[in-house]
Amino acid sequence: MTIFKAINTANFKEVQELASVIWNDNYKGIISQEQIDYMLNMMYNTKRLQEDLNEGYQWELIINNGETIGYLAYVIKKDNRVFLSKVYLKTSAQGIGIGKKSLNRIKEYAKVSCCTSVYLTVNKANKKGVRAYHNAGFNTINEEVTDIGGGYVMDDYVFEFVIQS
Repeated sequence: MTIFKAINTANFKEVQELASVIWNDNYKGIISQEQIDYMLNMMYNTKRLQEDLNEGYQWELIINNGETIGYLAYVIKKDNRVFLSKVYLKTSAQGIGIGKKSLNRIKEYAKVSCCTSVYLTVNKANKKGVRAYHNAGFNTINEEVTDIGGGYVMDDYVFEFVIQS
């Protein structure tokens, strides 16, 4: 597994294509197709991705055996915690340890950056994601329902992994 930073329009195109494949494979049956399409457009348009970079987000593509199989996006917030905004893998790359390695990478990033924890949100109905985060040592610390516009909400658990000094 190798990781490289996504920092330009060509990289953004790859993230956008991956997001479409991954979201359509993994969120059918959890949220409607209309909400999938809405969220992909809202979160992965080129302007939004560039704004993320400008706000300090690290965008990274995950490559395994020469194939781009996923992506990460994370940022250190003002409260000295790392917010793991996105960690997504193609279905074919799930369950083989790459997700765990990716989470460990973010935990190590938080540790060397002297942050107190890593936190993320996950859809309550995403059973695979919930199980994976629990197995990786994350604890549920809250629940939140966020209005994202267009008549849609995100109904999520908030997970946190506390960095031990």
